[in-house]
Amino acid sequence: MTAGSIAARAGLKSGDEIRAINGAAVTGQRDVVFDLLDAMSARGQALLTVRGSGGESRQANLTVSDPGERRRLTEPAELFRGLGFQFWTPPVPPVLGPVTPDGPAARAGLAAGDRIVAIDGVPMTDFRQIVEYISARPGERINIEYRRGDATHNAQLQVASEEAGGRRVGRIRVAQPAGITYPPNMLLHTELSAGAALARAGSEAWNMTMLQARLFWRMVLGRVSLKNLSGPLSIAEFAGDSAEAGVASFLSFLVLISLSLGFLNLLPIPILDGGQILFQLVEWLKGSPLSERAQALGQQVGIALLIVLMGVALYNDIARQFG
Repeated sequence: MTAGSIAARAGLKSGDEIRAINGAAVTGQRDVVFDLLDAMSARGQALLTVRGSGGESRQANLTVSDPGERRRLTEPAELFRGLGFQFWTPPVPPVLGPVTPDGPAARAGLAAGDRIVAIDGVPMTDFRQIVEYISARPGERINIEYRRGDATHNAQLQVASEEAGGRRVGRIRVAQPAGITYPPNMLLHTELSAGAALARAGSEAWNMTMLQARLFWRMVLGRVSLKNLSGPLSIAEFAGDSAEAGVASFLSFLVLISLSLGFLNLLPIPILDGGQILFQLVEWLKGSPLSERAQALGQQVGIALLIVLMGVALYNDIARQFG
Protein backbone atom coordinates (compact mmCIF):
# COMPACT_ATOMS: atom_id res chain seq x y z
CA MET A 1 0.00 0.00 0.00
CA THR A 2 1.47 3.35 -1.06
CA ALA A 3 1.12 6.11 1.51
CA GLY A 4 -1.00 9.04 0.34
CA SER A 5 -2.28 7.12 -2.71
CA ILE A 6 -5.87 6.90 -3.96
CA ALA A 7 -6.25 3.53 -2.24
CA ALA A 8 -4.81 4.81 1.05
CA ARG A 9 -7.12 7.84 1.05
CA ALA A 10 -10.08 5.51 0.44
CA GLY A 11 -9.20 3.60 3.61
CA LEU A 12 -7.74 0.41 2.13
CA LYS A 13 -5.19 -1.31 4.34
CA SER A 14 -2.62 -4.04 3.90
CA GLY A 15 -4.31 -7.39 4.52
CA ASP A 16 -7.75 -6.33 3.26
CA GLU A 17 -9.59 -8.88 1.11
CA ILE A 18 -11.68 -7.45 -1.72
CA ARG A 19 -15.06 -9.21 -1.78
CA ALA A 20 -17.08 -7.07 -4.21
CA ILE A 21 -16.71 -4.07 -6.55
CA ASN A 22 -19.73 -1.83 -7.19
CA GLY A 23 -21.98 -4.55 -5.79
CA ALA A 24 -20.62 -7.35 -8.02
CA ALA A 25 -18.92 -10.19 -6.16
CA VAL A 26 -15.34 -11.01 -7.17
CA THR A 27 -13.84 -14.48 -6.94
CA GLY A 28 -10.22 -13.83 -7.89
CA GLN A 29 -7.57 -11.37 -8.99
CA ARG A 30 -8.74 -11.37 -12.60
CA ASP A 31 -12.21 -10.15 -11.56
CA VAL A 32 -10.63 -7.34 -9.52
CA VAL A 33 -8.47 -6.22 -12.46
CA PHE A 34 -11.29 -6.19 -15.00
CA ASP A 35 -13.88 -4.63 -12.66
CA LEU A 36 -11.51 -1.85 -11.57
CA LEU A 37 -10.51 -1.14 -15.18
CA ASP A 38 -14.18 -1.00 -16.15
CA ALA A 39 -15.04 1.32 -13.24
CA MET A 40 -12.08 3.68 -13.71
CA SER A 41 -12.71 4.05 -17.45
CA ALA A 42 -16.41 4.77 -16.82
CA ARG A 43 -17.08 7.30 -14.04
CA GLY A 44 -13.89 6.85 -12.05
CA GLN A 45 -15.67 5.42 -9.02
CA ALA A 46 -15.31 1.95 -7.53
CA LEU A 47 -17.08 1.06 -4.29
CA LEU A 48 -15.14 -1.83 -2.77
CA THR A 49 -16.54 -4.17 -0.16
CA VAL A 50 -13.56 -5.50 1.78
CA ARG A 51 -12.94 -7.80 4.71
CA GLY A 52 -10.18 -6.65 7.03
CA SER A 53 -7.51 -8.83 8.58
CA GLY A 54 -9.65 -9.03 11.74
CA GLY A 55 -12.67 -10.35 9.84
CA GLU A 56 -14.65 -7.10 9.89
CA SER A 57 -16.47 -6.00 6.74
CA ARG A 58 -16.43 -2.40 5.51
CA GLN A 59 -16.51 -0.35 2.32
CA ALA A 60 -13.86 1.75 0.59
CA ASN A 61 -14.65 4.18 -2.21
CA LEU A 62 -11.92 4.62 -4.83
CA THR A 63 -12.61 7.90 -6.59
CA VAL A 64 -10.67 9.48 -9.47
CA SER A 65 -12.38 12.68 -10.59
CA ASP A 66 -9.80 13.93 -13.09
CA PRO A 67 -10.52 12.57 -16.62
CA GLY A 68 -6.83 12.72 -17.57
CA GLU A 69 -5.83 10.69 -14.52
CA ARG A 70 -8.59 8.14 -15.24
CA ARG A 71 -7.31 7.77 -18.79
CA ARG A 72 -3.74 7.32 -17.52
CA LEU A 73 -4.91 4.50 -15.26
CA THR A 74 -6.06 2.59 -18.34
CA GLU A 75 -2.53 2.52 -19.79
CA PRO A 76 -0.74 -0.87 -19.62
CA ALA A 77 0.61 -1.68 -16.13
CA GLU A 78 -0.64 1.65 -14.71
CA LEU A 79 -3.89 0.62 -12.97
CA PHE A 80 -2.55 -0.63 -9.64
CA ARG A 81 0.51 1.59 -9.73
CA GLY A 82 -1.75 4.62 -10.08
CA LEU A 83 -4.26 3.47 -7.47
CA GLY A 84 -1.45 2.71 -5.04
CA PHE A 85 -1.81 -0.94 -4.08
CA GLN A 86 -0.81 -4.40 -5.23
CA PHE A 87 -2.01 -7.95 -4.62
CA TRP A 88 -0.41 -9.82 -1.76
CA THR A 89 2.03 -12.53 -2.79
CA PRO A 90 3.68 -15.18 -0.59
CA PRO A 91 7.24 -14.50 0.62
CA VAL A 92 9.93 -15.85 -1.70
CA PRO A 93 13.46 -16.49 -0.38
CA PRO A 94 16.35 -14.87 -2.31
CA VAL A 95 17.26 -18.20 -3.89
CA LEU A 96 17.62 -18.71 -7.64
CA GLY A 97 15.33 -21.11 -9.42
CA PRO A 98 16.00 -22.31 -12.99
CA VAL A 99 18.72 -20.28 -14.74
CA THR A 100 18.36 -19.80 -18.49
CA PRO A 101 21.39 -21.18 -20.39
CA ASP A 102 23.50 -18.47 -22.06
CA GLY A 103 21.67 -15.77 -20.09
CA PRO A 104 23.56 -13.08 -18.13
CA ALA A 105 23.33 -15.03 -14.87
CA ALA A 106 24.46 -18.32 -16.42
CA ARG A 107 27.42 -16.65 -18.16
CA ALA A 108 28.48 -15.20 -14.80
CA GLY A 109 28.50 -18.67 -13.23
CA LEU A 110 25.27 -18.45 -11.23
CA ALA A 111 23.20 -21.63 -10.89
CA ALA A 112 19.87 -22.80 -9.49
CA GLY A 113 19.98 -23.03 -5.70
CA ASP A 114 22.38 -20.12 -5.20
CA ARG A 115 21.26 -17.81 -2.39
CA ILE A 116 21.75 -14.12 -3.24
CA VAL A 117 23.26 -12.31 -0.25
CA ALA A 118 23.69 -8.82 -1.70
CA ILE A 119 23.80 -6.90 -4.99
CA ASP A 120 26.22 -3.98 -5.21
CA GLY A 121 26.48 -4.17 -1.42
CA VAL A 122 22.70 -3.93 -0.87
CA PRO A 123 21.45 -6.88 1.25
CA MET A 124 18.78 -9.06 -0.40
CA THR A 125 16.17 -10.78 1.78
CA ASP A 126 13.44 -11.61 -0.77
CA PHE A 127 13.42 -12.72 -4.42
CA ARG A 128 11.12 -9.84 -5.38
CA GLN A 129 13.70 -7.45 -3.97
CA ILE A 130 16.21 -8.96 -6.40
CA VAL A 131 13.77 -8.51 -9.29
CA GLU A 132 13.05 -4.87 -8.39
CA TYR A 133 16.74 -4.01 -8.06
CA ILE A 134 17.75 -5.62 -11.35
CA SER A 135 14.67 -4.40 -13.26
CA ALA A 136 15.62 -0.81 -12.45
CA ARG A 137 19.10 -1.22 -13.96
CA PRO A 138 18.82 -2.29 -17.61
CA GLY A 139 22.18 -2.38 -19.35
CA GLU A 140 24.17 -1.72 -16.17
CA ARG A 141 26.98 -3.81 -14.71
CA ILE A 142 26.30 -5.17 -11.22
CA ASN A 143 28.17 -7.19 -8.60
CA ILE A 144 26.33 -10.12 -7.01
CA GLU A 145 27.38 -11.74 -3.74
CA TYR A 146 25.90 -15.22 -3.32
CA ARG A 147 26.25 -18.37 -1.22
CA ARG A 148 26.60 -21.84 -2.68
CA GLY A 149 26.75 -24.46 0.03
CA ASP A 150 28.97 -23.08 2.79
CA ALA A 151 31.04 -20.84 0.53
CA THR A 152 30.43 -17.20 -0.44
CA HIS A 153 31.24 -16.05 -3.98
CA ASN A 154 31.09 -12.86 -6.03
CA ALA A 155 30.10 -12.46 -9.67
CA GLN A 156 29.97 -9.46 -11.96
CA LEU A 157 27.54 -9.44 -14.86
CA GLN A 158 25.96 -7.17 -17.46
CA VAL A 159 22.22 -6.79 -16.98
CA ALA A 160 20.26 -7.35 -20.19
CA SER A 161 17.86 -4.62 -21.31
CA GLU A 162 14.41 -5.77 -22.44
CA GLU A 163 11.02 -4.19 -23.09
CA ALA A 164 8.16 -5.00 -20.70
CA GLY A 165 4.95 -3.10 -20.02
CA GLY A 166 5.95 -0.20 -22.24
CA ARG A 167 9.33 0.47 -20.58
CA ARG A 168 12.88 -0.86 -20.54
CA VAL A 169 13.67 -3.23 -17.68
CA GLY A 170 16.73 -5.20 -16.61
CA ARG A 171 16.81 -8.99 -16.80
CA ILE A 172 19.42 -11.62 -15.91
CA ARG A 173 17.23 -14.56 -17.05
CA VAL A 174 16.59 -16.42 -13.80
CA ALA A 175 13.32 -17.68 -12.29
CA GLN A 176 12.16 -17.77 -8.71
CA PRO A 177 12.48 -21.06 -6.79
CA ALA A 178 9.72 -23.62 -7.29
CA GLY A 179 7.24 -24.66 -4.63
CA ILE A 180 6.09 -21.17 -3.60
CA THR A 181 2.32 -21.39 -3.13
CA TYR A 182 -0.49 -19.40 -1.56
CA PRO A 183 -1.91 -20.50 1.81
CA PRO A 184 -4.89 -22.88 1.50
CA ASN A 185 -7.30 -20.26 2.91
CA MET A 186 -6.48 -17.96 -0.05
CA LEU A 187 -7.22 -20.56 -2.72
CA LEU A 188 -10.69 -21.16 -4.18
CA HIS A 189 -11.46 -24.52 -5.78
CA THR A 190 -14.78 -25.02 -7.57
CA GLU A 191 -16.03 -28.39 -8.81
CA LEU A 192 -18.11 -28.17 -12.00
CA SER A 193 -19.85 -30.83 -14.04
CA ALA A 194 -19.34 -30.88 -17.80
CA GLY A 195 -22.60 -29.04 -18.40
CA ALA A 196 -21.95 -26.47 -15.68
CA ALA A 197 -18.42 -25.92 -16.98
CA LEU A 198 -19.77 -25.29 -20.50
CA ALA A 199 -22.36 -22.83 -19.17
CA ARG A 200 -19.71 -21.09 -17.06
CA ALA A 201 -17.37 -20.84 -20.07
CA GLY A 202 -20.13 -19.34 -22.20
CA SER A 203 -20.98 -16.80 -19.50
CA GLU A 204 -17.31 -15.84 -19.06
CA ALA A 205 -16.85 -15.46 -22.83
CA TRP A 206 -19.93 -13.23 -23.06
CA ASN A 207 -18.83 -11.06 -20.13
CA MET A 208 -15.33 -10.68 -21.60
CA THR A 209 -16.75 -9.73 -25.00
CA MET A 210 -19.07 -7.13 -23.43
CA LEU A 211 -16.13 -5.69 -21.47
CA GLN A 212 -14.12 -5.45 -24.69
CA ALA A 213 -17.03 -3.65 -26.36
CA ARG A 214 -17.31 -1.12 -23.53
CA LEU A 215 -13.58 -0.46 -23.41
CA PHE A 216 -13.34 -0.15 -27.21
CA TRP A 217 -16.18 2.37 -27.28
CA ARG A 218 -14.53 4.34 -24.48
CA MET A 219 -11.29 4.22 -26.45
CA VAL A 220 -13.12 5.81 -29.39
CA LEU A 221 -14.41 8.48 -26.99
CA GLY A 222 -10.87 9.10 -25.69
CA ARG A 223 -11.54 7.76 -22.17
CA VAL A 224 -9.30 4.69 -22.58
CA SER A 225 -5.69 4.95 -23.71
CA LEU A 226 -4.87 3.95 -27.29
CA LYS A 227 -1.72 2.34 -25.87
CA ASN A 228 -3.85 -0.73 -25.16
CA LEU A 229 -3.93 -1.57 -28.87
CA SER A 230 -1.30 -4.24 -29.49
CA GLY A 231 0.14 -5.55 -32.74
CA PRO A 232 1.97 -8.74 -33.72
CA LEU A 233 5.16 -7.89 -31.80
CA SER A 234 3.39 -7.50 -28.46
CA ILE A 235 1.16 -10.51 -29.10
CA ALA A 236 4.22 -12.66 -29.78
CA GLU A 237 5.88 -11.39 -26.60
CA PHE A 238 2.80 -12.05 -24.47
CA ALA A 239 2.46 -15.51 -26.02
CA GLY A 240 6.04 -16.34 -25.08
CA ASP A 241 5.60 -15.06 -21.52
CA SER A 242 2.38 -17.02 -21.02
CA ALA A 243 3.96 -20.19 -22.45
CA GLU A 244 6.84 -19.85 -19.97
CA ALA A 245 4.30 -19.47 -17.14
CA GLY A 246 2.69 -22.84 -17.90
CA VAL A 247 -0.01 -24.58 -19.90
CA ALA A 248 -2.91 -22.96 -18.01
CA SER A 249 -1.57 -19.45 -18.59
CA PHE A 250 -0.95 -20.14 -22.28
CA LEU A 251 -4.46 -21.54 -22.78
CA SER A 252 -5.93 -18.49 -21.01
CA PHE A 253 -3.93 -16.28 -23.37
CA LEU A 254 -5.28 -18.18 -26.39
CA VAL A 255 -8.83 -17.72 -25.11
CA LEU A 256 -8.33 -13.95 -24.73
CA ILE A 257 -6.79 -13.67 -28.20
CA SER A 258 -9.65 -15.67 -29.73
CA LEU A 259 -12.27 -13.48 -28.05
CA SER A 260 -10.42 -10.33 -29.14
CA LEU A 261 -10.22 -11.48 -32.76
CA GLY A 262 -13.88 -12.49 -32.69
CA PHE A 263 -14.90 -9.09 -31.36
CA LEU A 264 -12.70 -7.29 -33.91
CA ASN A 265 -14.22 -9.32 -36.74
CA LEU A 266 -17.74 -8.29 -35.65
CA LEU A 267 -17.04 -4.56 -35.72
CA PRO A 268 -19.30 -2.80 -38.27
CA ILE A 269 -16.42 -2.18 -40.67
CA PRO A 270 -17.41 -3.10 -44.25
CA ILE A 271 -14.40 -5.29 -45.00
CA LEU A 272 -15.03 -7.46 -41.91
CA ASP A 273 -17.86 -9.90 -41.17
CA GLY A 274 -19.50 -7.24 -39.00
CA GLY A 275 -19.55 -4.98 -42.03
CA GLN A 276 -21.19 -7.67 -44.13
CA ILE A 277 -23.88 -8.04 -41.46
CA LEU A 278 -24.33 -4.26 -41.59
CA PHE A 279 -24.70 -4.39 -45.40
CA GLN A 280 -27.31 -7.15 -45.13
CA LEU A 281 -29.21 -5.19 -42.48
CA VAL A 282 -29.24 -2.04 -44.61
CA GLU A 283 -30.42 -4.01 -47.65
CA TRP A 284 -33.19 -5.61 -45.57
CA LEU A 285 -34.36 -2.21 -44.31
CA LYS A 286 -33.99 -0.68 -47.77
CA GLY A 287 -35.78 -3.52 -49.50
CA SER A 288 -33.25 -3.71 -52.32
CA PRO A 289 -29.53 -4.43 -52.79
CA LEU A 290 -26.99 -1.67 -52.32
CA SER A 291 -25.44 -0.23 -55.45
CA GLU A 292 -21.99 -1.37 -56.49
CA ARG A 293 -20.72 2.16 -55.90
CA ALA A 294 -21.98 2.17 -52.30
CA GLN A 295 -20.43 -1.25 -51.64
CA ALA A 296 -17.10 -0.17 -53.16
CA LEU A 297 -17.09 3.00 -51.07
CA GLY A 298 -17.83 0.94 -47.97
CA GLN A 299 -14.94 -1.41 -48.74
CA GLN A 300 -12.57 1.54 -49.18
CA VAL A 301 -13.67 3.09 -45.88
CA GLY A 302 -13.26 -0.30 -44.17
CA ILE A 303 -9.74 -0.75 -45.50
CA ALA A 304 -8.81 2.78 -44.39
CA LEU A 305 -10.12 2.14 -40.87
CA LEU A 306 -8.21 -1.15 -40.61
CA ILE A 307 -5.02 0.55 -41.79
CA VAL A 308 -5.44 3.18 -39.07
CA LEU A 309 -6.02 0.52 -36.38
CA MET A 310 -3.06 -1.55 -37.55
CA GLY A 311 -0.87 1.55 -37.76
CA VAL A 312 -1.66 2.57 -34.18
CA ALA A 313 -1.07 -1.00 -32.95
CA LEU A 314 2.26 -1.25 -34.79
CA TYR A 315 3.33 2.15 -33.47
CA ASN A 316 2.55 0.99 -29.92
CA ASP A 317 4.61 -2.17 -30.52
CA ILE A 318 7.61 -0.17 -31.71
CA ALA A 319 7.25 2.36 -28.90
CA ARG A 320 7.23 -0.44 -26.32
CA GLN A 321 10.30 -2.06 -27.85
CA PHE A 322 12.28 1.16 -27.73
CA GLY A 323 10.92 2.33 -24.38
